[in-house]
Amino acid sequence: MSSTHTGIEWTDKTWNPTTGCDKISPGCLHCYAEALTQRFPKNFPNGFALSLHPERLEEPLRWRTPSRIFVNSMSDLFHKDVPLDFIRQVFSVIHSTPWHVYQILTKRHERLGDLASKLDFPENVWLGVSVENQKMFLSVVFYQQIDVLQFFLEIQDCQEQFCSFC
Repeated sequence: MSSTHTGIEWTDKTWNPTTGCDKISPGCLHCYAEALTQRFPKNFPNGFALSLHPERLEEPLRWRTPSRIFVNSMSDLFHKDVPLDFIRQVFSVIHSTPWHVYQILTKRHERLGDLASKLDFPENVWLGVSVENQKMFLSVVFYQQIDVLQFFLEIQDCQEQFCSFC
């Protein structure tokens, strides 16, 4: 389920080549994506179980108006069960559509770090990592070494100060 209209204020469209996920941190406790799968079960026949949707890979090729596209608003591209080859297929579509900007957000910074050297990051990717505490914040500092033009942090459900200058 992708959307050419979204209520997410920082993006124009969503593109979901995968749906579903696992809870891996306290920040997952109130997951909006899981709630949507329960609210609209006909749209998500597998519920919130991870599902690959290769039939959706070419959707952005049909969107001609330049847009900011949130990749996997209903999942995490760097989930442990998303094969590297599938991630490369997603990146191939991103490479093929330079008129769009793709926003990829992950909570799985370890897997992102493991795969970074095996991926060719397109210039039109904004890569983000969700952090919810100081330990996670400190662990993502090395992502500055990943070859992307735009890197961002999503600070989520923070209950502590991250650093002395924050």
